[in-house]
Amino acid sequence: MAEPRDTQPQQVAAEPLPEKVMAQLTEIAALLSLTAGQYKHQSQIIKQTASAELALSRRSMVLAAGLLVALGAGIVMFWGSVLAFIGYLLFQATESVPLTAALLLALQLGMLFWCVRNMRYLAKQIGFTTTLTQLKQLLRFSAGPAGDDNVN
Repeated sequence: MAEPRDTQPQQVAAEPLPEKVMAQLTEIAALLSLTAGQYKHQSQIIKQTASAELALSRRSMVLAAGLLVALGAGIVMFWGSVLAFIGYLLFQATESVPLTAALLLALQLGMLFWCVRNMRYLAKQIGFTTTLTQLKQLLRFSAGPAGDDNVN
């Protein structure tokens, strides 16, 4: 049994070559126009998402800053209470105001020294050296692993 064949390929083959090329170019242009429209729509959605995230981030940053101030005030009040309690105990033990004041000052200076030392350590940890190295390697299209310090 012979199956009926579609006549469309024969018609395409019968068309002159320039008309076929023009039809394909028209179809490609239509697809490119559709793709450009979709990219434009997608970029508008990304812009809307970014502005919504920015608004949420601003609000979150304000709330976080307020909570950080409240936390700091609580820690200061707690440390002041600890110092007052230790001062009371020292005064009860020594019955000397100058000695109690000197010991509390030494304790406060020790705590400040500890805080400054830890802030210096944490400040040294701030940075994006690994990220920048990986980004440079990505932009150079380096074949080496991201963890190596390859110098080209």
